[in-house]
Amino acid sequence: MSQVFKAFLKHKPVIRRIVGKYRSNPSDIEELVQETFLRAYAAELKAEIRQPEKFLYRIAKNLSISRAIRKENSTTQFVGELSEMEVFADDGQVSQEDHLDARQRLAVFAEALESLSPELRETLIMRRIEGLTVPKIAMRLDLSVSAIEKRLAKAIVDCYAYIRGKGLDPADFGAKKIIRMKVASRRVATKSDKK
Repeated sequence: MSQVFKAFLKHKPVIRRIVGKYRSNPSDIEELVQETFLRAYAAELKAEIRQPEKFLYRIAKNLSISRAIRKENSTTQFVGELSEMEVFADDGQVSQEDHLDARQRLAVFAEALESLSPELRETLIMRRIEGLTVPKIAMRLDLSVSAIEKRLAKAIVDCYAYIRGKGLDPADFGAKKIIRMKVASRRVATKSDKK
């Protein structure tokens, strides 16, 4: 098991408190906590992390500050008189059940990543976590675009299989209908090619 993952599980309440100093919305806090883990995990794949808990704390703090600055710079609200405002229930509240469910999903996702071969894991992290395009990944790894696309497809299929093996639905982990539509369109194209 990865050292970052072990440290994350052990120190998650501290990471949550660090993020909570800068963010008050529970869903924002949970999102930043998860992003903290993903960034640390991606960094661990590239180099050894000597003090993973301190590394996680630093990432959490930096992410929280940068998000707060970005939100402050991009959010402009005009609020009229208080008496003219309508009051709505906060839909952003996260129940304890949802919070526990998110923690379990994150742990299963980390296990699914760990189950991949190093090549597949590295490619998937570059694409999904670092946000690199397929051509950039191909250049970085000195492989063809086609090879990267095949690695990504295999990594996703293997992760979904691992998730299904745990009795869970990949749709709960962000599996999109687009992937299913692409597979269906390939089947249709294959059938029409045979005619």
